[in-house]
Amino acid sequence: MHLEVKDPSTGALLRLEAKPEQIAGEHGFRIRHPNGSSFFIANRSGTWRSADDHAIDEEFLVNIGLAMEGYKLKEQIVHSNKL
Repeated sequence: MHLEVKDPSTGALLRLEAKPEQIAGEHGFRIRHPNGSSFFIANRSGTWRSADDHAIDEEFLVNIGLAMEGYKLKEQIVHSNKL
């Protein structure tokens, strides 16, 4: 599935790909950037978490989750004061 996700610190629109994957019995999604880098996330108790020890900004994970769940771009977090 293709996702449009805002970078919460800049508001930049990122186009990511999410593919279902299972690691160590845990179902989640492999999130891939256009440059080929990727990380694995899983929904644990209703919250999207990095599940492969990658340090991912919490608000970025929220935005990925919102995109995966079909929320509109305007509902994603942006904090331009983090620049």
